[in-house]
Amino acid sequence: MKKVYYLLAVLFIFSLGISTAMAQQSSGHQTLTKKEIRKAKREAQKKFMEAQDQVLFEQGLQALKEQSFVIEVDQLIYPRGMVQYVSPLTNFVYINKGKAVVQIAVNNFAPGPNGVGGVTVEGTPSDITMSTDKKGNVYYNFTAQGIAISATVNIQMTPGSNRATVTIYPNFNNRDLTMTGKIVPYDQSRIFQGQTI
Repeated sequence: MKKVYYLLAVLFIFSLGISTAMAQQSSGHQTLTKKEIRKAKREAQKKFMEAQDQVLFEQGLQALKEQSFVIEVDQLIYPRGMVQYVSPLTNFVYINKGKAVVQIAVNNFAPGPNGVGGVTVEGTPSDITMSTDKKGNVYYNFTAQGIAISATVNIQMTPGSNRATVTIYPNFNNRDLTMTGKIVPYDQSRIFQGQTI
């Protein structure tokens, strides 16, 4: 992780230098106006954010490939388009060491079956597939089978970001669930897992 932050710092300094040099060239002299300085700073900041997002995308992609990732969910999207914001600490989907876990905790006032306001189900992932389309979108699919879960899970990650959309299709009913969140390597996640059913 330290390497990633070091890389981001180097990219920021590099992009700031490029932006400043470009502003100097375009002005034709060495002195920059306040407007040119602000513009150069904005451009450098934009390049830094893009570089940071790309690093996070690459980390998420690698975590998917290693089958050791967590999607820290911050939004639940219901069938009619209603969105509910939730805590990524207690709402997540992960695969690690041959285990798939889905936890939804939307009720902060009642403990629920998992003790944290919702349900936690665990299963074994199988039929894992991963592909990338021409636009760079990553599609990761698997089936989770366990005592309380039998579902197909589809994950889509867009290029240049570690944001992902997850849709869970239960095999025994039509109550699909769509969520969005950030993909992080399992060992870098900060989640709190409740009791599994």
